[in-house]
Amino acid sequence: MEQASQSELLWAYAITRDEYAKRLSEKSLIKTEYLEFIRDRIFELINRGEANIHDPKEKQQLQAVVEKYLYPEVGYISLTDIAKRFNPENPSYVIQSWLRSRNTIAFLGQWERENNPNFDEQAFQQLLGDVRSPSYTLTPARWIERANAAGIISKRGKKGGTTAHPFIACDFAMWNNVAFRYRVISIFG
Repeated sequence: MEQASQSELLWAYAITRDEYAKRLSEKSLIKTEYLEFIRDRIFELINRGEANIHDPKEKQQLQAVVEKYLYPEVGYISLTDIAKRFNPENPSYVIQSWLRSRNTIAFLGQWERENNPNFDEQAFQQLLGDVRSPSYTLTPARWIERANAAGIISKRGKKGGTTAHPFIACDFAMWNNVAFRYRVISIFG
């Protein structure tokens, strides 16, 4: 394939991805920060001449970036559904109770540090101090907003609820269910 048509294909690919990401951002399906990260990553690869959409390794790398930042909910598990097993009338209370634990907040912070380039460490440290107060209530929405968190997603309304990355959902399920916790730990014991 000649260089000019390869370059044109790469730019067409980047523009298509950029437009798709922009539309998702406009519909509030992804955060603006993720849109900027995707744009920077795609154009950085192309401008350095490293992007080659015909190279399976490069295609896989770009796809991983797109999946991580364009589709953050893919594979997320409903904390609301887990909580309904323990309190069918008020699952949000179960989730908020879990969020009152300093260990939970520390775990969420560690997950965010390792998986979210836009995590607000300073706000996280403030939240760690806030959860010590018995009168402080941390909700999923407050956690997401204050710390710019990506591991938990909270939606209001009829089809709303709280979902989380599988690692976080596993921690939540272990917090709620001693038998499940024992089974998980026994796998590694």
